[in-house]
Formats: sequence, C-alpha cells, structure tokens
Amino acid sequence: MSRMPRIVVADSDRALLEMLQIRLDLAGYETLVARNGRIALDLVKVARPCVLISEIQLPELDGFGLLEELRLGHDLDSCQVMMMARRLAPEDVRRAAVLGVKTCVAKPFSGADMLDRVAKLSNRSAPAPPKACVWV
Repeated sequence: MSRMPRIVVADSDRALLEMLQIRLDLAGYETLVARNGRIALDLVKVARPCVLISEIQLPELDGFGLLEELRLGHDLDSCQVMMMARRLAPEDVRRAAVLGVKTCVAKPFSGADMLDRVAKLSNRSAPAPPKACVWV
C-alpha cells in the first residue's frame, strides 16, 4: 500500500489553511498546516513532505527565512516548494527562485489551479473533476 503524498501548508490565514487542507485531503494528500514560520520549520523537519506551500509573509519567521533555515539543514533536498503572497513583486519571485522555489502564486487563487500546481510538484496526475450526474 503506497503512502499518500504529504504536503505542508504554512499561512497565517486560518480560513485559507482550512480550505487548502480540505481540498488537498480530498485530492488524496496528507495535509499538515502551520500558522507561522517556526511551526512550519518544525513540521517540515519532522514530516518530510514532498511539497511545501508557504506564504511569504508569515509571523515569527517569514517564508524566505523558513526556506533559508531548511536549506541550511538540507531538509528540503527531496521537497518541492511553492510560495504564495497577496503581492508578488519581481524581486520576490527572483529571491524565491534563488532559494529553489519551483512556482509562485498570487492570492487569491483558484482551488483548481492550486491542485494542478501541487499535482505537478508532487509528480501526480491532477484529480479528475467530478462528473455531473443527471437523474431522469
């Protein structure tokens, strides 16, 4: 039996975390969430996810600081990273790329787009959209 791919999502917005956790769990991922950078750092070190999704503006340790800490300890060697932010400046995208981030997404984003991006990062095919049933 294969293990579900593990995802860590770090964001200070509780509603966004809940929405992402539900969508990712329903898509077949094991989703762990953190509301600040320090908790995310500990989660990644212990859980060893295949994908980390992190907000840039996290409390206690921002997304860039989180990545720098994880890179120092080689905790991201087998993990793909996605960064998200309300405002993505070109210098943020460049800095993210230097730190090994594979994709950046601006908020708000669609749930379907997020699932597609996570599927690509985790080397899974995206889940098929539910088919409509018509009862006559």
